[in-house]
Amino acid sequence: MTDFAGMKYSDPGDKWYRYKGVAPPKRQSHGVSEDNIESIIKSNNDHTHKWFQKGPYVYCTAGPNEHGKNVGVYRRLQGTDKNGKPILVKI
Repeated sequence: MTDFAGMKYSDPGDKWYRYKGVAPPKRQSHGVSEDNIESIIKSNNDHTHKWFQKGPYVYCTAGPNEHGKNVGVYRRLQGTDKNGKPILVKI
């Protein structure tokens, strides 16, 4: 068992390693715990969106992580509203 942020973790695949008599691979925590999740969500959502359309996708590259979604081929990005949300029009 490995300890990640105070939680016990045992991968079912570790049985194979124990059977063979070798140590399972080292695993790394993803860095998110219940203590810091709120600050991570706030920091990820704390940027002004700059939306772009490329084909059927609308995406934003302004924050630390590019994000977006597929809006389909029958919608066109017209701009953004005052809250930074994309305005899509049917074509």
